Amino acid sequence: MVSGCTSDWICLIDQITCRQKCRQLSHSLRAHWTSPHIHNILVVPFLNLMQSLVAMSHSPLVFITGATGFVGRETVKRFLAEGWYVRAAVRSKTDSTLEPGERLSIVAAGDIVAVSDWKTLLAGTNVVAHLAARAHQTGESPHASADLFRSVNVDATVRLARQAAVAGVKRFVFVSSAGVIGDFSGRPFTEADQPDPASEYAKSKWQAEQALAGIALETGMELVILRPVLVYGPGNPGNLERLMRLIRTGVPLPFAAIHNRRSLLNVGHLAAIICSAARLPEAAGKTVLLADGNDLSTPELVRAFAEGMGTSARLFAVPPALLLLAARMVGRTRDAERLIGSLQIDVTLKTRLFGAFPREETISGLIEAARKL
Repeated sequence: MVSGCTSDWICLIDQITCRQKCRQLSHSLRAHWTSPHIHNILVVPFLNLMQSLVAMSHSPLVFITGATGFVGRETVKRFLAEGWYVRAAVRSKTDSTLEPGERLSIVAAGDIVAVSDWKTLLAGTNVVAHLAARAHQTGESPHASADLFRSVNVDATVRLARQAAVAGVKRFVFVSSAGVIGDFSGRPFTEADQPDPASEYAKSKWQAEQALAGIALETGMELVILRPVLVYGPGNPGNLERLMRLIRTGVPLPFAAIHNRRSLLNVGHLAAIICSAARLPEAAGKTVLLADGNDLSTPELVRAFAEGMGTSARLFAVPPALLLLAARMVGRTRDAERLIGSLQIDVTLKTRLFGAFPREETISGLIEAARKL
């Protein structure tokens, strides 16, 4: 495992020992520099600096996995904006778009499946925000190798969490998936609904949740589980990106007769929630479904994306049953089900803990995502 360059170790040591060193220097100066002239000219400014550093050392440290991903980049920025020290774990520094700074250190951990010892990287950490995961790949069967999903999303997560507890980490924030509850809903899902994961990805997330709950119970480390729905924002990968590219071609789309409701989640809102979940006392022990709370139909989604790209939403009506039949004939049933079906989340708990998200910001966020395609 690569542990990073010398500057990273200096940053790591500084974050852990800053408070003690500053206090020792302050006490030494107060005890030995008694000359009024020296005190006013040199000691007072220096003590003020030391006091500022001590105050800075009170800022907590978060360890973020998956820090260079679509959600990870926004999460790093949010924690820094709220005054945290951030230690960002990346596969390789050469591939990282992050730049180390005064409160941001970058550590190259490699493939998380291959990491057996996290202790050094976790030293001094208050909170772990675990975002790294293996997601469903484009063109891949939803039932791709269960072993592959388990090795990344379950086994690696468990190793990290156990070592985090040993390292004295107070809270572990785990980004799971709303897919744990199911892929489609006849009514809005709530946290009280029983898990019913369909894909191997969602099954692996549910297995990880159960394992983490056991670790938290055993060790006393606080656990927060977040279950986001489909996340959108500039640079969003996957199905939303493919839909945007399809709209940009100008091809007429047969979605006008679809009257579904889909919950979505703004990437900036998710980053803010992860940051809040790391510090709010009332979030400890909670499992929370996450969405903006402003559900849209597929035609509304297409219109927002089209506006962002400065084009018209060319929609015409085909009965959803015929769309589904045609999709089955070409082996694209799952894609059609996502376009036609509904998946709604009850955001009552999310709103109580983390606040509401205005509908106009959902629309403007979708437009912005398409504009930056």
